[in-house]
Amino acid sequence: VRVQTFGGSDKSSNGHRYDSIPFANGMIRSGMSCQLIHYVHEEHDKFFSVAVKFDFIIVRCNPGQIKNDGGSQEKFDNAMRGIRKLGIQVWPSPDVMEFMGAKDALCKVAHLNIGLPDTLAYYSTEDFAAGFKKTMAFQPRVLKQNRGSSGEGIWIIKL
Repeated sequence: VRVQTFGGSDKSSNGHRYDSIPFANGMIRSGMSCQLIHYVHEEHDKFFSVAVKFDFIIVRCNPGQIKNDGGSQEKFDNAMRGIRKLGIQVWPSPDVMEFMGAKDALCKVAHLNIGLPDTLAYYSTEDFAAGFKKTMAFQPRVLKQNRGSSGEGIWIIKL
């Protein structure tokens, strides 16, 4: 979001999300080629003419940021779906993002090998009060508000 400092509160002074550079460097150290490319909605066609030349695309744009910058999330998502139809992997795909949702993704994979079975979501004050107290008795917990994807509003709670 260009009207915000560095493009948003989840960005460092280089305009990238804080964890994007380590991701890229890890891929490069593993022998892959990795380029970081900013999506600018006014240059949509130019962006996707470059994107089709890659073998794999990792999307590092939080849901809502394209719209907040004046662009169309739907146009971006449809173009990424087109990339996938060409056989180019897109992670996460727009359909996975829509299905998983930004807030419940960890809860939805809690039962899988990559998940943690004690990942929970609370949607009422009563459920939170009862459930969180029980889990706090055993180990530190990470608490996240049900809004935003920029790392703000996240606390580690220890007794």
